[in-house]
Amino acid sequence: MDRTSFSKICTLLGLASVVLVVGSSLMGVPAFVLGAVLAVACFVFGLMARKEDGSRKISGGIMFGVMAIFVLLAIAGMSTVQVAAGEKGVIVSSPSGNIGEVIDEGWHFDPAYSFATVENIRYNTQTVEYIGYDDDIDTVGGISVLTKDSLVVDMDIAVTFHIPPEMVKKLRFEYGSDWKITILHQEVRSVPRLTCVNYTALEIISDKRPEVESAITTNLSNQIMDRCGGCVVVDKVIIREMRIPQAMSEAVEQKLISQQQLEKAKIDLERVQVEAEASKAAVDKVRESFDSDEAYLKYILYETLKDMQGVQIVLSDSGTATVKVV
Repeated sequence: MDRTSFSKICTLLGLASVVLVVGSSLMGVPAFVLGAVLAVACFVFGLMARKEDGSRKISGGIMFGVMAIFVLLAIAGMSTVQVAAGEKGVIVSSPSGNIGEVIDEGWHFDPAYSFATVENIRYNTQTVEYIGYDDDIDTVGGISVLTKDSLVVDMDIAVTFHIPPEMVKKLRFEYGSDWKITILHQEVRSVPRLTCVNYTALEIISDKRPEVESAITTNLSNQIMDRCGGCVVVDKVIIREMRIPQAMSEAVEQKLISQQQLEKAKIDLERVQVEAEASKAAVDKVRESFDSDEAYLKYILYETLKDMQGVQIVLSDSGTATVKVV
């Protein structure tokens, strides 16, 4: 076979391989494989044409084969998609008509992905913190709430949530790539305000804080469930920090001091009661060893006065006691 024939064959194979590889995004893996085979064949026929000619110059057939292989490698790279652990890949645009396809974790190869736009969405447990002073450009800043007693309390909160894997597609296509702003941020900025209005500032920052956290968690979960049908599931809301007016801070401090004093008084009272009961038990035990109250009173008199200087106790044979001052 002459050089011209080799060149024609190489050209036809190169064109066919490029068409098949590029078109594999629509025709699938078989077209990609066939295009790869033709690209290799193009390169081989280019080498054969060079050998037949006896020239050391790089022939057009070899160049065409190399170009076809480069196109093959480029499409192969574009057709490979990696989805990290805890995420789902969602095809949001594609000429292949596979929009909405959900890709699981791991490495995936499909020529249909080569010209597609794949967006990875994390679905496992995650936390968003709303910290700091809020302003117009800060979507995750701290939240200011008005309490039952008309005081403003600034709070930093953390919201832990997850997305059910089967709801990833619905979440992305119904609420867009900014679904956190559309769903989560809006409700997180609203629900705590509606919840805290039922509590005084002192309750929120002291003994009812766990109750407030639980109420916000329940209300936020219900609100998001009603809004997006379970696309986002709230697991827990934690109040990280609260900033209150100075006067309220001093009132809380005074309350804590009063509570500590009250606890100390309770402990002292319990101690006195225990000691009194112990003394009474000891007295009763001694009293039981005497035959009569008169004998017991004489014993008490003797024990009380026996160690006093200048006092002498004389017990007569009849059992009477006489106290003398000497």
